[in-house]
Amino acid sequence: MKQFLSAQTTIILAAVFALTALVMSCATPTQPTGGPQDQTPPRIIETEPQNGTVNFSGDEVRFHFDKYVNRESFANAFRISPLVGIRYELSWRGRSVRVRFDEPLPDTTTVIFTIGTEFSDTNRNRITQPFVLALSTGDTIDEGEIQGKVLDARTGRGKQDAFVFLYREPFDLESQADYVAETDTSGAVNFTYLRKGRYKALWVDDRNRNNRWNQSNEAARPFYKEFVDVTLSGPADLGVMYVNEPDTTRPQLQGTGMFSSQRLRLRYSRDMTIQPGASVSITDSLGNTVSEAIPLYVDKEQQNVIFAHSRTPLSDEGMRYRTSTNGITDIHGNAPRSSSPSFSGSTQSDTTRVRLIRHLTEDGVLQDEPFVFEFSTLIAGTSAVDSLEVIRDETIFESWEPIEVEDNLLYVFPADIWEESSDYTIRIFNELSGSYSNISTTVFPRSRMGSLRVSIDEEQRIPGVTHYISVKDRNDLVVFEGQTEDELLIDNLVPGHHTIIAFRDDDGEGSWFRGDAQPFRAAEPYVVNRGIEIHSRMEGEFQLRYPFAPETGLEPVEVTDVEIEEQDDSPEVETIPDPEP
Repeated sequence: MKQFLSAQTTIILAAVFALTALVMSCATPTQPTGGPQDQTPPRIIETEPQNGTVNFSGDEVRFHFDKYVNRESFANAFRISPLVGIRYELSWRGRSVRVRFDEPLPDTTTVIFTIGTEFSDTNRNRITQPFVLALSTGDTIDEGEIQGKVLDARTGRGKQDAFVFLYREPFDLESQADYVAETDTSGAVNFTYLRKGRYKALWVDDRNRNNRWNQSNEAARPFYKEFVDVTLSGPADLGVMYVNEPDTTRPQLQGTGMFSSQRLRLRYSRDMTIQPGASVSITDSLGNTVSEAIPLYVDKEQQNVIFAHSRTPLSDEGMRYRTSTNGITDIHGNAPRSSSPSFSGSTQSDTTRVRLIRHLTEDGVLQDEPFVFEFSTLIAGTSAVDSLEVIRDETIFESWEPIEVEDNLLYVFPADIWEESSDYTIRIFNELSGSYSNISTTVFPRSRMGSLRVSIDEEQRIPGVTHYISVKDRNDLVVFEGQTEDELLIDNLVPGHHTIIAFRDDDGEGSWFRGDAQPFRAAEPYVVNRGIEIHSRMEGEFQLRYPFAPETGLEPVEVTDVEIEEQDDSPEVETIPDPEP
């Protein structure tokens, strides 16, 4: 017997099918699964119309991609310049998107459509540099160009995804920028298809992505040049800008857990670090201090988590406690907010096993410095200390005396100095496995250290003006800080790759002035040079020049080496040893 659907059922099913079709049309399609994951960025294989089209009078443009893309990322990355308030709608079909304008494009104007580096495929592979499509509603395409570079002042590397605002004369820094571009993976920024004229460029921390500099809560910095003139004779060069805006957002303690009556787990909103001498104070509900806790270590897998050990058991489960800290900060040096959630005590006995967390000096020590090891809990009187062995070449020392214990840190000192011709292995007993862990070490003999003579280029010396110089090792740890008006010698540098960071203190404040956008004041000359190689028993020579400094515009030069006949400790400089944890 035939069965027929009721009219009501038919309507319901039709609605379900229609809703399903709508959801599928709006969702981002995904690539078929199976095999290794695609790690290549998407490509724009065709546009309609083509780049460089003139006398354009249409009401839409189309982009065709070589793969399925993340549609939300396209919406976030797409923009139209000059920013004249053009409204548009996006509609998708497979691997193509149509951009339809709600109103005609402005007459006799070169219109630039940019897809920024936020744009990605469905596997989150992002394009490495912005894509630009330029059309003209007039007879010609503007051909002016401005280029520049934005670098991270802390590392010297390109600052990717940094936004640069470009204003055309007359300048109104309170309105939307006429053009907005973002830097690629190398920090390069490029404005193309510009009209002839005078422009002003700013780096802006555009947090709400509205292409407008909110001067009350968004940082902005100028390039060394206040203005650049666009002509047809070649690209106008903004030069190199170094950006180092301090992160002042304070972390929040989100929760404290008790693994036992003495072991605490503090979870923060940001990645954290423990400064030397840090402490944790524990108070009751009335604000009375009931115990102090020792910050032990930052979790390697979750760096927003810190473990601590209370000196006094917190065994009253009915009591509510709170913590306050000193010397615990986020990775930018910001102390946590003063408010903290309460937590209850625990009657659970502390059964934490002693295990090695980190070898803090695995990159090496000088001959008179100790090896430092960080453990999971307090180690005084434990097997980690009592059973420690030191192996020098093939000789085992089962009772190595020059050691010190500080809470969960173990310092293994040399008997006199670590011998230059010997190899040392530290053996630490592992309670979990019931066996020893052999830890290899690296010792840097002072006789094999290198040095670096830094001289300031004569054209950039100003009588009475100081140049501040710091040197970082391959792990980005500061190993030297000093100052000079002309030159200095830096001794006892470990052979290998180093980075020099320097600035000229023109205002005498002792810190780098980063520049003001409004009113314009150029930043003090600054440079980061990552290409410094220190060689054993050699003295490198480095002439310091500042790229695009207002007076000179010179580039930094490379290091040359001369052999050191006799190494000694120079009184001119002080080498900073590896920091304690």
